[in-house]
Amino acid sequence: MNIENIVPTIIPRLFVKPSTARVAASRETHPRAAELARLLLALEPDDAFALIDRSLAGEKSPGQLFTALFEPTARCLGDLWGADDCSEFEVTIALCHLQSAMRRISFDRMAPPVANAAQRAVLVVPQPGEPHLFCAALNAEVLRQAGWATSCEFPDSDVALKQLVAQNWFDAIDLSLSPALRREHWLPRLTETVRQARRASRNPAITVVVSGRMFAERPEIGEQVGADAACESAMQIEQLIQRLLLARYASRRPANSAWV
Repeated sequence: MNIENIVPTIIPRLFVKPSTARVAASRETHPRAAELARLLLALEPDDAFALIDRSLAGEKSPGQLFTALFEPTARCLGDLWGADDCSEFEVTIALCHLQSAMRRISFDRMAPPVANAAQRAVLVVPQPGEPHLFCAALNAEVLRQAGWATSCEFPDSDVALKQLVAQNWFDAIDLSLSPALRREHWLPRLTETVRQARRASRNPAITVVVSGRMFAERPEIGEQVGADAACESAMQIEQLIQRLLLARYASRRPANSAWV
C-alpha cells in the first residue's frame, strides 16, 4: 500500500464518532494529572517532582503510579497545547521531565527484573521522527519488569528501523506515537513504517503493536495502520503482546498436536 492509497483509506475513518463508552473511558483521569501537567510546564520542575514523590507514597507500586498518573498527565499536556496554553516545545520538555522522574523512581524503587529462560524478545521504538519518547520509555520499562528481553531503541529513520529488525530476531515490535498529542496526520507515515518493518523483519511472523494517545482513544485505528493491535495503556502492554503471540502460535500449530 502506497501513500496515495493510505491517505483516502485511513484519514476518513478518524472522523467516525467513537462509541459513548469509549469516549467516557478516555475522559477518566487521575485527580492530580492536570495539576502535575501545569507544574511540569514551569521553568523549574521542582514542585512537579515533589508532587510526584507525594503521589508515589499513595500508590501500591511505582508501576501503578506510572500508568495511573503519568499517562493521563501526558494527555493533559496535550490538552494544554490544544488550548494554546503552551507550545509543542514546552510539551516535549515536560515529557522529558516526566521520563526523568520515571527513570529515577525505577532505579530507586523497583527491583531488577527476574530473568526468564523462555523470554520473548520485543523491540520498543517510537515512530522515527517522533520527538515524544515517553510512551516508548514507559512501555519498555513495564516489559522489562515483566521479564521480557526488551530492546528500547530510537531509530531516526525507517531505514534505521529496518536494519534493526533485519539484523536481530524480535518476536514483537511496539511502535509508538506521542502520548500527549493525537498525531492524526502522522498515520499515513506510521502505516508505511509498519509495512516496511514487516517486510524487512528477520522474523516473518513478527507481531506489531502500536501505542500512543491516538490509539489509547481510538484502538480500532491500530489494525487500520497495519498493526496487529493497539495498546490503550502501558498497564496492558505485556498481556496484549503475550495474547497476540499465543494466538499466532495457536493458529500455526498442527491440528493433531497436543499441549504438553
